[in-house]
Amino acid sequence: MAPFVRHFRSQRRFVPQSALLLGLLLLAMPLLSGCKLLDQRTFNPNAGKPPHPVIPPAPPGPPPRAPFLAVSEGTPESEFGPIVERAAKAALARKPNVLFVVQAFAPPQPTPDAQAQALTDVTRHLGALIAAHIEKAGAQTIQIEMHAITDPSATKPFVRVDVR
Repeated sequence: MAPFVRHFRSQRRFVPQSALLLGLLLLAMPLLSGCKLLDQRTFNPNAGKPPHPVIPPAPPGPPPRAPFLAVSEGTPESEFGPIVERAAKAALARKPNVLFVVQAFAPPQPTPDAQAQALTDVTRHLGALIAAHIEKAGAQTIQIEMHAITDPSATKPFVRVDVR
């Protein structure tokens, strides 16, 4: 009968063991509260944030068209004169009402007065000569349009002729 009684006896050590376990758990709680819980941001800090779309830059524009003619300052008139006349005659043969756009470019100057003088000089000395050769080739005065423009990329004055 002793073995039977031994199984139904109350175990007095169980209460102290549970109290010990509860005490250890209470002591470990402050240590565990300082730990960071694992979540989706542990491995990816941007998880759950709204996406920021990247807008690609605008595609580059088409490259500028090559001019019909280009003459830089310092080129002798005897050299560019016949070429301008021959090109103007060819353009007039293709299209009799062609418009010649003569653009005189000058590099930037330190003062506005010097800039105006540079634009006037390139128009009078180079632009007017080219316009005269275009007229000599058979174009009417109304078919020649002239502009004077400051070009920051220019190192010396030049004239460009486009056709429309």
